[in-house]
Amino acid sequence: MGADLSTLLATGGAIDGGDILSQTMSIGGPDSRVGLLDGALNELFGTPSGISGHGKFNEGDASATRNDFYLNGDNISFQPELFKQMHQQALARGNGTYNVAAIKEHFKNRYAASKAANSQFYFNIPSAAVVMGAYYFIPGFFSNGTIGAGGVANEASITSFYGAKPARDGAWDDPQLTYTHVPERIPEVGWYRRATPMTVAEAVGGILDVYLHALPALGGSGADQSWVVGPLDLPDNAQGLSCFLYNAVYANFPSELYNSVSLLQTVVNAVSGLIAPGYNALGCEVNFPDAAGSDATEQWQSYVTKYVGPAKTQATGSGWYKKS
Repeated sequence: MGADLSTLLATGGAIDGGDILSQTMSIGGPDSRVGLLDGALNELFGTPSGISGHGKFNEGDASATRNDFYLNGDNISFQPELFKQMHQQALARGNGTYNVAAIKEHFKNRYAASKAANSQFYFNIPSAAVVMGAYYFIPGFFSNGTIGAGGVANEASITSFYGAKPARDGAWDDPQLTYTHVPERIPEVGWYRRATPMTVAEAVGGILDVYLHALPALGGSGADQSWVVGPLDLPDNAQGLSCFLYNAVYANFPSELYNSVSLLQTVVNAVSGLIAPGYNALGCEVNFPDAAGSDATEQWQSYVTKYVGPAKTQATGSGWYKKS
């Protein structure tokens, strides 16, 4: 990764999901040590969501191998069935490799499925760009070498990075091959990183390539759970428009200051109730659970006990490596 791209991603992550002043952020979920004055003011202003914060610069709906948050409250755990679907595209469009063509088709399918199943589906800038970039990063960074210079995003490399253990060895050409999840790791033998650092220009080009293949609409669910397209095609329904704008604010607002947005919502709702009884201009369901005061932090802590730190290092390794 080039210095320009790494700086952009680190800065965006710190602003949206970390502590702006100290330039620190959690590489997982919410952490009480991160925030204004090392977390001392989190109760007052808000707790940074960390890299797993839903709907932010870091994470969004229609992930390659994770469910949407609003489907089951878990946008963290690896989903073997989704990896199987990606594997099927690798066979159909990549001759068994997870190349750009295969990944683009997987994104197109995941977007359609996610939008259909998730009544709170949200896909708008900047998180939408990050999601599409993450798809391009699969062949862009996990290939054995550099794309266009001998790099191959083969089954062994991709499954090792994702912790996707195949049910049978040597069955990579089976479209019905199933997987189980094991700890992710860099491939043990024969893998080397790309020789040419990925720049912002390449990443933007990759995102555009993914976008132009799938042509996903940018928008989000309105107050009545109907799809709202924006920002160019805004809804003519006041409630739907207010919900779209409110969620757009959350998507681009530092999570360590979320409480101030919640306060604004309370004030606007109160004023709206006085002017038009029974109508709250911003009375929609927020698509950002960390902001809404949900149990996102508790869910992260539950995940930590199984997959982070000592729990992960003590687990069995990938399908090609077992701890002695």
